[in-house]
Amino acid sequence: MNATVPSAARVLDLLEFLAGRPGGASLSEAVAALALPKSSTLLLLRTLLARGYVLRDSADRYRLHALFREHGFGWGGHRHARLVALAEPLMARLRDTVEETVLLGVAEAQGVRLLAKAVALADLRYDVELSRPSPFYCTAMGRVLTAFAPESAQAAMLDAVPRVAMTPATVTDLAALRAMVAAARADSLAIVEEEWVLGGTGIAVPVLGADGMAVATLDVGCVTTRFHAKRGRIVAALRETGQALGALLRTS
Repeated sequence: MNATVPSAARVLDLLEFLAGRPGGASLSEAVAALALPKSSTLLLLRTLLARGYVLRDSADRYRLHALFREHGFGWGGHRHARLVALAEPLMARLRDTVEETVLLGVAEAQGVRLLAKAVALADLRYDVELSRPSPFYCTAMGRVLTAFAPESAQAAMLDAVPRVAMTPATVTDLAALRAMVAAARADSLAIVEEEWVLGGTGIAVPVLGADGMAVATLDVGCVTTRFHAKRGRIVAALRETGQALGALLRTS
C-alpha cells in the first residue's frame, strides 16, 4: 500500500527543488525538473507565493524566501517565519506610502519582540535595533498587544517590567494605563507620543487572528515633528495594512 498523498508529495517536491536552487527557478525549469504538468505546477507556485513561502522576481523566477531557507518553515528555529514573510512586502509598501519606518512585533513574556522593520528612507528617520525589547506599558505596540490579549493576562503584561519614566511624557500610573489600553481596544489603534523615546511617536494597530486576539502588531515609528502634519494619512494606511496582513494570515 502506498502511504503517500500525491498532492502533498508534489508540494514537498517543489519546496525541496527550490531549496536546492538559491538563484531560483522559472516555471518551465520547475516543470522540467519535477516532470509535473505546467498548469498544476503554476497553481502550486501561486499557493506558495500567497502563503509567503516563495518569492517571485521581475524575471518571473521563483525562489524560496530567505527566512525559510535559514530557519525552516515555522515548525522550529523561527516560529514566526511565515508571519514575517507575509508582512515584509506589505511593510515596504506602507513605508513608501507614509515615508516613515514600519515595525512588526509580537508579545513575549517581558514585552514586545520586534521581528522585522522597513526603515524610512529619509535622512532623519526613526530606527531601532530588532534585538532591543520594548515594554508593554509605554509603547504603542505594547498597548495594542495588551489590549488584544486575554483580559486575564493584561495586568501581568503591564507589570512585566518596572514602570519607570523613560521620558518626561511617560505614563506610569496603572489606572491611567488601563484606561489607555481600553481605548486602544475600542479604537483598534494606539498612539504614543514620546513616552518611549524623545523625538519619536509610535502608531500601532493589531494584526488579528481568527479568534479576535492579536497575532502581532504593526507600528509606524514616526519622527514626532512630522507626525501631526500627516496623522490622518498614517492612521488610514496603517489600518489598511494591518487588516490586509490579518486577512492573509487567516485565509492563505
